[in-house]
Amino acid sequence: MSAVADFDTPFALLSRLDRLCRERAAGLPTSEQVREDWTGVEFRLHGIDLLAAMSEVAEIIAVPALTRIPGVKPWVLGMGNMRGMLLPVIDLERFIFGERIAGSGYRRMLVVRMGDALCGLLVQEVHGMRHYWVDEKVAELPEGIDGRLEPYLEHAFEREHRRVPVFSVEKLLESEAFMDVAT
Repeated sequence: MSAVADFDTPFALLSRLDRLCRERAAGLPTSEQVREDWTGVEFRLHGIDLLAAMSEVAEIIAVPALTRIPGVKPWVLGMGNMRGMLLPVIDLERFIFGERIAGSGYRRMLVVRMGDALCGLLVQEVHGMRHYWVDEKVAELPEGIDGRLEPYLEHAFEREHRRVPVFSVEKLLESEAFMDVAT
């Protein structure tokens, strides 16, 4: 006699299969056991390692040739061309700190979205993508963070006694000082 014949109805067979599946699946992880992750780009600015959420960075590119714009503050370096799209290029270090570290040449540019437009933020270097677990997030910023940077920081991530602050591109773009480019 077949196994199917041991059941009076198809529903009884399906109920038995459901019960067996649930019994054998007991060791699989549940949604409560899954750890949420966070992905960002680690970069250096004014000698400080920072993170920016991947959701806030559209691209990372080499610094393009720039065309100067008259009548703007010195931290607005000009307009750049990225595959036919024009974007303002900002010296992020000069904007935040009012100066550049001697010998800190720019090697990379974070391209971020400003509504429907793009904006380039020059940084010293980009270390690459970093993945953290959400439970590695800490509210306290690392000791000794320059106060001029604090308005643009949200929190930090800590792993193996290394705490890296998260730079908020959104806070930067919404700041009145950033929007005030005319001299």
